[in-house]
Formats: sequence, structure tokens, C-alpha cells
Amino acid sequence: MLARGTDILLIGGSAEARALADRLRGRAAVILPAPERRTHDWPLPVLSGPLDAALRQSGARLILDVSHPNDWQSGWQAWRASKDTGVPLLRLERPGWRPGRRDRWVRLRDESAAARHVARGARVFLATGREGLMRFANLREAYVISRQLSEHHDAFPLPRGRFLRGASPFSVAGEVALFRRLRIDWLILRNAGGPGGWPKLEAARRLGLRVGMIDRPRRPLVPMVRDLAAAEARIAQWLG
Repeated sequence: MLARGTDILLIGGSAEARALADRLRGRAAVILPAPERRTHDWPLPVLSGPLDAALRQSGARLILDVSHPNDWQSGWQAWRASKDTGVPLLRLERPGWRPGRRDRWVRLRDESAAARHVARGARVFLATGREGLMRFANLREAYVISRQLSEHHDAFPLPRGRFLRGASPFSVAGEVALFRRLRIDWLILRNAGGPGGWPKLEAARRLGLRVGMIDRPRRPLVPMVRDLAAAEARIAQWLG
């Protein structure tokens, strides 16, 4: 059992989770999804193992799911843990991006749907990460460039294309210059929302590029808030 008063188990994975962690010092512990295992810079105790075990270890009275908007696994794990233990669940999920008048977006149900819209010979910039790249395997007639933020030596798994190393943060001017240099026709990304990915969307708008926006995965219906202030208000309402 952690220190008395640790009554919130926060599921990390998003920028909002880190911001909220600072506001919950002394009241919460955090558990991290597999892709995010950087435990040294969290201001809260970091737990590991299954979510049910972390709940028992923390003695939490509330599960606060602040995982990444596209992390469907954590969303369903939190729902199951809440159902199994009776501990209430609250999700903080920022709003998704919405197209403006000048945007040329196509909504994609999933990665495999991109091939129905991308023309033969098009040059595609993928901003979806390395995991799940094989879901784009049917883009056989396009040249695909996948930007990577971490160093690795994996072979490129798609028929035509390559990895491109990049380091954030990215600026609109930098993304415009990059897309021009690479002669990009399509930008494909998941609808994460928030300010972090907006420079590439603004660059696509300025250049008139087509954008394939992959819908967020389906999650269970649970009580949800959209920002930090609303999360804090709901926590105060539930826990005092």
C-alpha cells in the first residue's frame, strides 16, 4: 500500500496526464502504458503490472484514465478494472481535430481504408509511428515516408518507401519546407487532437495537400471530461 491519501490511480500516456500529475501530488499514483515507460520524470509514484494489481497496491478510490486518445487498449483495460473492482472510472480525453474551410480531409475508419483514396504513384507522409505500420501494407502503389522520433535500425516493412528521422517540436514553416522537399501528396495521421500535431496539419492546409484522418478507435462509454479544469472539478465532486 502506498502513502495514505493516494486515492487516485492515473493512467498516463498523454500530455494532459503529465500536466494533471503535477496537480495531484500526494493524492495519486500513475501507471504507464507499454509505449511510455519513462518513469524517472514523473512527480507521482509509478506502479507497474496489471491494472487490477495497481489498484490494490494504491488503494485508489478513483481510476483516472488520461491515456492517449488513440490508446484503445488502456481505455478498455480501465473499463474492465472498474467493472471488476467497483472503483469508479473517469476519462479525460481532449477533443479531436476538425477540418476547416480550406482543409482537404478524408475521414478513414482505420489504416487499411487509406488505399481506397490514395492514387497510384502518390507520395504519402505517414505520421502514425512505427507500431502498426503493416496495417498500411495495401498501399502498394504509393511511395510511403514514415517519420520516426526514436533511433532504430528496423527494415522498412512496406513495399515502397522509407523511414525518416525527425526530432520534435516541429514548426509550421519546417513542415511546409519538408513536405515540399519530399514532394508529398498525402498526409496520413490519427486524430490525436491537441497542439502537438497541429503544425503538420497547418502545413498541409497551406500546401493544399490531401489529409487522411484516421478516426479514433472505439472506447467504452464512461464518464468523460475534456480538459484539466473539468477533471479537477469532477475529482473534487467525487472525492472531496
